[in-house]
Formats: sequence, C-alpha cells, structure tokens
Amino acid sequence: MPETFELLLWCAALATWLMLLFAIVSEALKPLSKSIRRLIEEAFKVKVK
Repeated sequence: MPETFELLLWCAALATWLMLLFAIVSEALKPLSKSIRRLIEEAFKVKVK
C-alpha cells in the first residue's frame, strides 16, 4: 500500500509540472501564432478591384 501511495504522489507531481510547462509554453507561443495567422490572412486575402 505505501508504494501505491508513493506512485500516486509521483504521478500527481508529474502532472502538475506538465501543466505548468504547457501553460508557460502556450503563453510564450501566443505572439508567434498571432503573427503567423496574420501572415496567412494577408497571403490568402481576396483582392477586390
């Protein structure tokens, strides 16, 4: 039973660190994704005369 509890704690700690890592990475990539989206919109914008 104690090793099961220890394994559960390790999994919870790993999940916490992964959530923090993904939150930091997603915040860092937001400006990049906005600029890429803007470039795609400009590239495929229909030119109306």
